[in-house]
Amino acid sequence: MEIINKGSHAPVTEYSVGDVIQDELSVYMIVQTSNDNYALVDLSYGAVSDGFGSLKELYHETHLSGERKVKIAVVID
Repeated sequence: MEIINKGSHAPVTEYSVGDVIQDELSVYMIVQTSNDNYALVDLSYGAVSDGFGSLKELYHETHLSGERKVKIAVVID
């Protein structure tokens, strides 16, 4: 995975399914689970957060100051 345009990404004010979020520690993707909950998937470690009933709840419970939405590209060697 490669982050594109590392310099100027928009601050996060809400989450949408498919968003890729970068903070000081890692890169996460917002996903909808098979039981219609929403979660964060840590793309560095493969860990999945607890499920939340709505995107608004997920944002409220997990958002960290300084998060940025980023664009990524998958690079296959």
